[in-house]
Amino acid sequence: MAKPLLFITGFLGAGKTTLLRALLDELGKLDRTADVILNDFENAEIDASTLHERAASIHPIAASCACCDSLDDLVQLCLTAQKSEGDVLLVELNGTADPLPLLETFTLLEDKLPFLPRWQVGVVDARHWGLRDEFAPLEGRQMETATQWVVTHTEKLANVEIDAVCESVGRINPYARKVDASQLAGDLVRERNGFENARSITTGGDPALGGVGRRGHTLSHHLTGYQIPMPGRYRRDQIIKLLEALPDDVVRAKALVELKGSPGSRWLFQRTGRYPVESPLEVDGLLRAPASLVCIGPCLAAEELRAVVRCHSRWSHQ
Repeated sequence: MAKPLLFITGFLGAGKTTLLRALLDELGKLDRTADVILNDFENAEIDASTLHERAASIHPIAASCACCDSLDDLVQLCLTAQKSEGDVLLVELNGTADPLPLLETFTLLEDKLPFLPRWQVGVVDARHWGLRDEFAPLEGRQMETATQWVVTHTEKLANVEIDAVCESVGRINPYARKVDASQLAGDLVRERNGFENARSITTGGDPALGGVGRRGHTLSHHLTGYQIPMPGRYRRDQIIKLLEALPDDVVRAKALVELKGSPGSRWLFQRTGRYPVESPLEVDGLLRAPASLVCIGPCLAAEELRAVVRCHSRWSHQ
């Protein structure tokens, strides 16, 4: 059965593990448990030892960053967590992780990793927000795809300073919702309860019938990634116009398609934010990856994305 997945992101020292502990306590008050995956360069084993009594299971990834070198480890641990009795899966990423590659991977592997909804909470350190020098773009990137966010370390700041931080975060990501640990735990439990009710109603309690996974697609406004099949062959300018027409809340878009006039090859088109579409790359790998459009961003509206694809796919053919 599908279960909710929450990525916890934020820069070094922002308070991710503190939020994780609070979330586990709040879930316990609601008679729910969580599986936990910790990714940290140095402290994964240490933090794991302090959370064992709170979590259904806990697995550290201490080797490297989960968004690159340890991605395979993360996927395997998520597969294990899918079979666990825990009600939700919480993944704390290290402070320098870029969530975009993870969201892309989980979108492409949605059938294999049926975690719904997939949320990302950004932890914002009010003391240092916007003051990271060369790391400021990374901190901003971590917020671009967030579905919720929590502000921390406000104790010694004036209200006007806190308001300025909140306004700044809102400009980067107007779609994310400011929450606290109690609200976030309640949201996760409601989603979990919704899946359990859907299984009971739709499949009579038999997970083999697959009703829950289908219901998950109705929750697309909660997802941070969405994949749309792109069969047929397209003109190069057709795909560029499609990517340019995507909504502003699409942070990253990738289209893997066949082009007219280039039989036997597939081409990868990419767009990041509102920057111009990059020159397409001819790819001979990814043979098992289906021709498709993958969009990453907060609170994506699936029907709006499909409408853009339909509009710009009218002249494709097999």
